[in-house]
Amino acid sequence: MARSVEKIIFGLKLRTDSKENVLTLRIGVKKYVLPFETRLIKSDEYIFVHVPPSAELMKITKKGLEVVTRGDEAEKAVISFRKSRKKTKRPRKRVEMNADLESALKKVPSGYKLGYGADGKPRLIKTRKRKKKAASAKPRKTAGKKRKPAAKRRKK
Repeated sequence: MARSVEKIIFGLKLRTDSKENVLTLRIGVKKYVLPFETRLIKSDEYIFVHVPPSAELMKITKKGLEVVTRGDEAEKAVISFRKSRKKTKRPRKRVEMNADLESALKKVPSGYKLGYGADGKPRLIKTRKRKKKAASAKPRKTAGKKRKPAAKRRKK
């Protein structure tokens, strides 16, 4: 269900950061800074400006700024305002390792790891194998039934 532009603007008001002394006014050759608390979100195609008590969502075009009036276009603007959660864009560098160390690590058999003993010498240690819990196992129902002791059950 498409949301109205008013609801989208109300939601964007909550996501903005306030900044002071952002608005300027030029009269003749003098430039004045207006003392309003302004909230702003911008992307490549859209801009959201909130100067209390008014707020507008606008599209950036070659002609200038156009007010967004359609709900589907406002939804596109909200999507464009989302920040990427990815921290870095560059690929991770592979760790460089000495050739002797790399060949020694390749000789470690599977199921073992390198560790140090009590005397401080390196040695092979068996790795711990963890078992996964069976998801389909049903709990046994024993309520109402009396079971025989384990010793009597084994004698049969």
